Amino acid sequence: MTTIGDLGCPGVDVEEWRRTNRVPLFPGKVNRWILVRTLRDDPTPDDLRNTLAAVFVKWFEGTLLDPALPFHDTTRSATADLIKLERVSKERLMFPRVARRRDDLSGMPPLLRSGPHVWLEVSFAYRGQQLDMPWPVRTGAMIQLESSAQCPYNADWILDSTAVPAEDAPAELSSGGKLAELLGEKGRQIKQGLWGELWIPLVIAGSGLLLFAFARRA
Repeated sequence: MTTIGDLGCPGVDVEEWRRTNRVPLFPGKVNRWILVRTLRDDPTPDDLRNTLAAVFVKWFEGTLLDPALPFHDTTRSATADLIKLERVSKERLMFPRVARRRDDLSGMPPLLRSGPHVWLEVSFAYRGQQLDMPWPVRTGAMIQLESSAQCPYNADWILDSTAVPAEDAPAELSSGGKLAELLGEKGRQIKQGLWGELWIPLVIAGSGLLLFAFARRA
């Protein structure tokens, strides 16, 4: 008998799978994940970053972007802060110290949709208090049941492994704080740019005055 929760994922009780298969979270630490993503949409580098932000929204149930603006090539979704795409590879990526991998999950591990795929290392500061969450998988479609979006088979995104954390998360900044820091950096860049544009004519003018002074003394 098929339950309602299985309509989008035949043969799998999605909610039970999510209860059983969990990824550890490390509050106050920089969490590092290795994800696998299909290339069926032929993504550009910008697409990889944008779709990563979008899929974190689904996993952490937050907003697509930080309320201020992207911060140092990072974004935020609820308790996942400073989400950053660290590296991308068509070869499998691995951590030296793994906290959990998908091969450790109960029963059959989640499977990616067939076709070419890419590995992504992602870091984020975890600001929440939960110690685990459902193992992240996601299937993309314009219109779908939630059970099909969270189906562990024929997925477009799968978490492959998570690392043992090696560093504390940086101090949390509010959206206003991030905006102020970015504006301050922009102001310094403008000042540096103006100095870079002005120093050559100032040197030329100074040299001319020195030559004029030496000529008068001669």
